[in-house]
Amino acid sequence: MLTQFSNLSLDTDGRYATDAELQFITDYLESVDIRVSTYEKIKENQEKIVLEVEEKMHALNYNNCLYNMDKHGKEICRRDRKNAIKYTSAAMVINDVDRLRDGLLVWLQTIVRSVGYERFVRTHYPIIQEVIQQYLTPEEAKFILPALQIDCTILGA
Repeated sequence: MLTQFSNLSLDTDGRYATDAELQFITDYLESVDIRVSTYEKIKENQEKIVLEVEEKMHALNYNNCLYNMDKHGKEICRRDRKNAIKYTSAAMVINDVDRLRDGLLVWLQTIVRSVGYERFVRTHYPIIQEVIQQYLTPEEAKFILPALQIDCTILGA
């Protein structure tokens, strides 16, 4: 949304915006209640979501086939997972995944690549998507899942 407002400001410099150029505001206002509801549910259930994701990842990682982390590495991963969920949810609520992609995800992608965890991420984010859906209605899920898919695509590349 912030990116769209910024683009609107640049695109309409010196003139009034057209109805088509303003449509994103109407679309957002029509979805704001469900976006806030989705955000609140994710916030309220973040700890449970993170624990379920960790359990499923642990089950998939038999014999350290996906990753091998010490306790410190797992704590860092847990912190990053919580932040990714939090920032992705914030981007969803304000409808600005471009800002998420260009900021946090590009930075995290550098880290993921430097430690060689692309394969881990490609497995990890679909599990986050699967678990989060258990806490949301289908209508709510349709707002957060595309943002989480962007996380997976960028970080797993």
